[in-house]
Amino acid sequence: MKLRVPYVLFETATGRYGLDAYFSLRVEKPERRATLIRKAEGLQLIGEKPVTALLNIESLGEYLNSLFLTLCELSGESFNERTKHMRRWNLWRLLGIPTGHQRHVDRDEELAERNREALLALAIMRKVLGVKNPSDLERAVVRPLGYAFLELEVSGREVSDPVYRELFRVDSNAGMALQWLRLKNRG
Repeated sequence: MKLRVPYVLFETATGRYGLDAYFSLRVEKPERRATLIRKAEGLQLIGEKPVTALLNIESLGEYLNSLFLTLCELSGESFNERTKHMRRWNLWRLLGIPTGHQRHVDRDEELAERNREALLALAIMRKVLGVKNPSDLERAVVRPLGYAFLELEVSGREVSDPVYRELFRVDSNAGMALQWLRLKNRG
């Protein structure tokens, strides 16, 4: 089945991009929103706002700036949480207090994965907005261009686009939103 996902097209100093106007507001974690930005090549402008688009073109600049600030905070917080956990665990080990080695290794792997996901999303946002720090945000100009569609082929649990395939695998909220979008596309 072909599925049409609405996108908002915009231009920054670094190029033309499209942001998913449906799933970006439905995913569980903010880190996953940045992965739904893609180059505008292959996305064709349409005249009016699609019914399934949840993101308004008027609030696009504010949305991207807010996402950038959130990702800056998350990348620092997840790293700090990981180092705090490692310090505490190393102290307990040095004192000879048994706390369960595998439990700490599993926790560290979970924290490392969250940190990597936040840093990757932050790198995407830095590239798209052309900024390095939150203080540079006032220089970032986001010029909305309009709406577009991305067509995906969906059959069962298989999706033609690798970004969406991974998103539906790791994010239960996106999987549930997919069912609603299927119904809206049929109607």
